[in-house]
Amino acid sequence: MKEIYVMGSLNADLCVYAARFPKPGETLKGERFHIGNGGKGLNQAIAAARLGGKVHFFGAIGHDAFGYDMKQALVKEGIDVSKLQERSDVSSGVALITVAPSENQIVLDLGANRTLKAPEIDLFLAQAKPGDIFLSQGENNFSALAYAIAKAHEKKLFVVLNPAPAEPMMKVLLPQVDLLTPNETEAQILNLQPHQVSECVITLGKEGFRYIGPNRTYQEAALSVKAIDSTGAGDAFCGSLCYFLARNIPMAHALTLASAYASLSVTKLGTSAAMGTLSEFKAFLTPFHPMELALI
Repeated sequence: MKEIYVMGSLNADLCVYAARFPKPGETLKGERFHIGNGGKGLNQAIAAARLGGKVHFFGAIGHDAFGYDMKQALVKEGIDVSKLQERSDVSSGVALITVAPSENQIVLDLGANRTLKAPEIDLFLAQAKPGDIFLSQGENNFSALAYAIAKAHEKKLFVVLNPAPAEPMMKVLLPQVDLLTPNETEAQILNLQPHQVSECVITLGKEGFRYIGPNRTYQEAALSVKAIDSTGAGDAFCGSLCYFLARNIPMAHALTLASAYASLSVTKLGTSAAMGTLSEFKAFLTPFHPMELALI
């Protein structure tokens, strides 16, 4: 199996669950509160690791309780955190999340996530081999993201970019990206044009995904499930997709499996907490895609 190198964010998720979103200026009583370990990088790394991937993680935390808890969450999943950085002059990232029925609103303070440095990236990727998978997102400083993608491309890793949150300047990175995984809004922000990236899969929420490749374009619907919390569904898709690709599963099958894994995640509360194990995923998958079980 290929190894997976994730450079990304770690954010403490402060979640309030409510019957609806508040109106501007309104104070609304919530129904319950939850603190979880999140951030796109952490979520995606945990998704890949829980399925059985060999995952290495690079990011930065503050010298605080949130940072300690997030580091331990990665360690618990067997993820290599030997290159994780701890900063004493800035706090860990925090996400303020309001969850109403099956939807969410998020405000981020990225903190230490925006402090990654090129020499640290060199050390992180030093042992990566051609064909290994590099996965990153948009919640770190852009200079670090650009440098890491160039370095991973130079080392002939399979580069996956989840451009979330998207910025127009990310377009300069696309020639070095093998697979781009935006949602519809992010694809619009990037103003994607045909053949700007080798392969692209646009996630469509409950509508599934649209794949755009060199030889074909198609759309596949998501599984019909009772959604409880959609927070982190995109991360479940990206992290699991990298795991399936690391297993050398063909792209079309890997996308179907990743979409199903994301559907499983929305049936649970939380972000990283909602990432299923391989046994949970197999049990969930059996009624929907029994033929795909042989691949995993």
